[in-house]
Amino acid sequence: MRLVKIFALIAFIILLLMFFLKNNQPVAIDLVFKQYDQLSVSFVMLGALTLGILIGYGATLMTVWTLRAENRAMRKKIKEMGEELNDLRNVAIDEELSEGEEGE
Repeated sequence: MRLVKIFALIAFIILLLMFFLKNNQPVAIDLVFKQYDQLSVSFVMLGALTLGILIGYGATLMTVWTLRAENRAMRKKIKEMGEELNDLRNVAIDEELSEGEEGE
């Protein structure tokens, strides 16, 4: 398995190098706050990919935090309901014991 991972990493690096070598034409990028005159297409695409990954990671992180909070609330509710159920069971047993003692 380790050999497969190493082979996949080498193949990915080779493909990445080919991508950079084929897409080295300069382009002008005009952002709202800054203007770039000479950036390679591969650099712009890599920047867009990185930005997309970061935004996706942030959105996923927010979802995970929300689900963990819900999970924590549900576990607390389950614990409270379990305690309530045990209390109700004990009340029924205590009533039977007290009735048995009164009958003697």
